[in-house]
Amino acid sequence: MSLYRRCLPVLLLSSSLVHANIGPDHFPQPWRTEAVVDGRDQNFNAVRYLHEFSYRHSQRHPGPTESGIRGTAGSVGSDVLYLDFRYRQDFEFNDGRQAFMLDIQRGEDLDGLYERQIFGFRHQLMEKTEIWLQGDVTADKSTADVYFSVRRYLGNESWLHASWILPDTYFNTKSDTGDEFDTEPATAFLQWHQPLNGADDALGTTLSLNYSPEAVIVSETSQLRAESESFSAALTHDWLLPNWLLTIDVAGERTRRAYQLTQAEGEVNAADFDRYLWELTLQATYIPHSNRPSVGLRYLSVREQGYFGRNLDDVGDIDRREPMIFGSLRFAISERAFFTPEIYASYVNIDQRFESGRNRNRDENGFIGKLAFPFEYLMSAEDRAVLTISPSILLHELRFGGGNLQVHWPL
Repeated sequence: MSLYRRCLPVLLLSSSLVHANIGPDHFPQPWRTEAVVDGRDQNFNAVRYLHEFSYRHSQRHPGPTESGIRGTAGSVGSDVLYLDFRYRQDFEFNDGRQAFMLDIQRGEDLDGLYERQIFGFRHQLMEKTEIWLQGDVTADKSTADVYFSVRRYLGNESWLHASWILPDTYFNTKSDTGDEFDTEPATAFLQWHQPLNGADDALGTTLSLNYSPEAVIVSETSQLRAESESFSAALTHDWLLPNWLLTIDVAGERTRRAYQLTQAEGEVNAADFDRYLWELTLQATYIPHSNRPSVGLRYLSVREQGYFGRNLDDVGDIDRREPMIFGSLRFAISERAFFTPEIYASYVNIDQRFESGRNRNRDENGFIGKLAFPFEYLMSAEDRAVLTISPSILLHELRFGGGNLQVHWPL
């Protein structure tokens, strides 16, 4: 039996072999007006990133480059729910040379929540080349995004994909808010994907780059002028060795903003914002063992300085460094049900200061940990559809650590 076929049970139901970044992911992240003007509305607590990592997608399929439903939701506070959902499907016709495309997204990043309803059309221009035209459709025409993309298929089922995105394309002509762009935003996205075993996307290498050059918005409603530029990258790579499957995830983000803020008394203050994020996750799974033991190491560093937007409306300095070790085992309860206990142990270093006093300062150093108890149910073996329910316990406080619900249904 080939080594790849020995891995198939791991790929079908695997709670640990997935892209797991808090930051950039493997699909376009266009420039967002609300991210620049408003920013996030939450002052993250000490266990926020631990929760998000433990709620990462538990199944390989569908991955971020595949069609299907992939959703995960979990509690990150007494009144806050973390949700990362995507429904992507291509409706092909004309022998697959053309397709209607649907991509619905709901998630969040360090700048807050986002929702996208992307509709489009795909056309095979040449034997190995496709062109895509998509739009993020909203009731407010001024906030619609337009995507122009081309995908070139290379050898061994790999591809190179490039997108040029025009966020809020008609904002200056259709917005009735009095806000306008001095420099209109744009986003470039580039992705290279190479499956490890030809046509199966479950293992392989994916590199994604996302760049939004400097754009300027003048907002009368929020009484500010803002410049923003950002670059992010994500890399996922798998190694298939005798008896072992190794995965590495690397991600980074650099965001720079400059604000001119008009105060109630008419005074204009200048404030900058800078974010540096990088994270590294290494993971190893022992294939021959029936319980699929897996162990991993992770390091997360987030540095944010300056003005955080109108939601928090504060100037702060946040420095977080979080090394972590994690692991899991998998037990078959029946042919369709599995129990996959997981453990997470991290030592957080958080230095957080805000100027106004409205947002909480933090100076926390110490151990945080979590035990999670995912129960997986194989709803459809043919479709590889899996439902996961996972309660948890916070080890450092010995109390309930929140629940997690996931649905994965490849299409």
